[in-house]
Amino acid sequence: MDEMKLIEHLFTEPKAEPGVAAAGRARLLLLAKDAEPAPGGRPGRSRTRWLLGAGLLPAAAAVTAAIVVTGDASTSVPHPADPSARRILLAAATKSAAAPATGRYFRFAKEEGQAHTVGSKEHPYTVLSRRVDELWYSTVPGVTGWTSFQELGVQPASPADAAAWRAAGSPKRVKERCNEDEIVGYKAGEPRSDGTFEEVPVRQRCRWFDVRPRPKTTTRMSGGAGMMGQPPIGLDIAKLSQDPATLRRQLLAWTRSGGLAGPVEGDSAQLWAAAGILIASPIGPVRPNVRAAAYRVLADLPDVRSLGSVTDQKGRHGQALARTGSGTEGVGSGTYRLIIDPRTGSPLETDYQGGNSGEYSLILHYGYTDETPKATDKAATLHRD
Repeated sequence: MDEMKLIEHLFTEPKAEPGVAAAGRARLLLLAKDAEPAPGGRPGRSRTRWLLGAGLLPAAAAVTAAIVVTGDASTSVPHPADPSARRILLAAATKSAAAPATGRYFRFAKEEGQAHTVGSKEHPYTVLSRRVDELWYSTVPGVTGWTSFQELGVQPASPADAAAWRAAGSPKRVKERCNEDEIVGYKAGEPRSDGTFEEVPVRQRCRWFDVRPRPKTTTRMSGGAGMMGQPPIGLDIAKLSQDPATLRRQLLAWTRSGGLAGPVEGDSAQLWAAAGILIASPIGPVRPNVRAAAYRVLADLPDVRSLGSVTDQKGRHGQALARTGSGTEGVGSGTYRLIIDPRTGSPLETDYQGGNSGEYSLILHYGYTDETPKATDKAATLHRD
């Protein structure tokens, strides 16, 4: 039995039973219970938060020029401390490289969830906000892609939270708890005589969440680099190499030039984030061989470990890889996980559990299709293919 078949034999599990999804939900509660906002803080929720928690975000505006990604970064490639993690990632790379790459669109669908503290000061409870985004990237020159989103509404994070919600009168809308007296920034006010402007403080606003889902909206894709569904500024995915060593140098050149939002320190933290973006983020149709190379880049990181077989929030079986982030790296302290389907090499979920936040992102669809979505607005309908 070759290595690929051995890995698949070891890591493939039978179809999930009905109770598995509930078990996955219970695991999410561990995230939710760590989601209490820091004093005066607010658990931010950004649509650019594709992967791996706070601090490891694609830069939408920080980089203003394309990065030359052919230069030499660090050439030393350390061997990982966990051989099981390496075997799983190399197996996923082989599977990914063999994935079909034909179809009118490359479709990427994900569900994101985040925990929020709501209720009164005396009777707080936790709810989970959920949102589904779908993107259809056109592979036909001159044809525009599509994007859709739907807010699924919030739901109590546990039976105890559900009881607290009912005790509060089962409200249809809930407001997160935060400090609205806190100043989070400044905006320009009236002009001064010297040509400058007065600085007007901007205070934090606590968000409201609907319990009921909102209608799904589907429109033509728009926006440029760094926007929702597009590659981060400075990262040209069409020019990325399928050779792991070259790709490693390209990604480090990008991250060291400010490609990640915020100063992420250390090759391992930078590569975990950057390679993860190629594997599990909606940035466009990453070629199968490039995605395979990204897995091989992760396989050489010294601090990635295997957590073994797990189930994601949908009850799907996969192999979990994890890395521990620290504040000294410029990322949120906590555990960052990537769950992979060992049968296909496709990503299933990324999640983050830290002291002040908990969140997850489920990859619901990942691959090529000839299907065209149905628009939900007249303007988009007029421009259908």
